[in-house]
Amino acid sequence: MFSSFKLIEQMSDDKFIINVQVGGFPIKLEIPRSEEEAYRKAERMVKDLIALYYERKMQLAYEDILKLVAYHLAVNNVKKEFAEDPAPLSEKIQSLETAIADLLDTD
Repeated sequence: MFSSFKLIEQMSDDKFIINVQVGGFPIKLEIPRSEEEAYRKAERMVKDLIALYYERKMQLAYEDILKLVAYHLAVNNVKKEFAEDPAPLSEKIQSLETAIADLLDTD
């Protein structure tokens, strides 16, 4: 019985609530304490991108600027996934190893 109380206590110890502003809208988030820096940095990134797009596209509605920011962040995420995916590089290395083996066998 006491062990379940300790588990609940531990769960509340490593999570906490932060308040962030996203596009001028306040949001309360329950996050792991260890990830607070990432959440704060993301908040600043969104704020900076909104300011950048607002400066460049002042004729757009604020809602459209938020859409552009969301799309911008999604594209950056996809680019990072492509950069981190070792499959294409692995396939190329495999192909080169096969070509080298073939060259060495023909001598």
